[in-house]
Amino acid sequence: MRPEPLLDAAALTAASPWGVPAEVVAEITSTNDEMLRRGEAGAPEGTLLFAESQTAGRGQFQRPWSSAARLGLWFSLLLRLQINDTTIPSLSAFAAVALVNTLQKLGISNCGIKAPNDVLIGGRKVAGILVETRPGRNPFAVIGIGLNVNHAAQDFPEKLKESATSLAMAAGAPLERTIVASALITELGKSADQMRYSPKAILTAWNRLLLDSKKI
Repeated sequence: MRPEPLLDAAALTAASPWGVPAEVVAEITSTNDEMLRRGEAGAPEGTLLFAESQTAGRGQFQRPWSSAARLGLWFSLLLRLQINDTTIPSLSAFAAVALVNTLQKLGISNCGIKAPNDVLIGGRKVAGILVETRPGRNPFAVIGIGLNVNHAAQDFPEKLKESATSLAMAAGAPLERTIVASALITELGKSADQMRYSPKAILTAWNRLLLDSKKI
């Protein structure tokens, strides 16, 4: 599928409940790496950084993440909260819950969470989440999300063609990435509030959406 126009930063900013301008860059090594630097420098809660392409995107355990230019959503969100044994379980779960809720609202069924926080459609991976935390005097967390949106099968590296999918492949037609991103930002805001004020509810939702038997 042909890449679509660039993401609309103004629309993404309008969708954000945090009131912080969203930024879209053409290319970056890793949005998480950059957001960790910004967090250390004092960037506010709700800072969102999207990249049209990543040259060194990564997932759990430093695994590389394929970030095809202008086909998916590759971005990071900064949240400021205490990092401890109480917050970490819900911090790991809230973005996966927001992702599945977003897909369901977009009319995509047969989706759920593979523990701890991969999102699958029909048994194939459509999204991954990387949470990185910095405790200390000014603690914060960076939530990196990679979501395959308008990929066709041939857009994936050979080793991923049997295990990966995209929203377009599931829906049978391309989706407008800015609309998907805006819907996801809204859901992330709702889930972040729930994580902060009702963490047990987030873990209950995570368990409900889980595709395997590993419960927390």
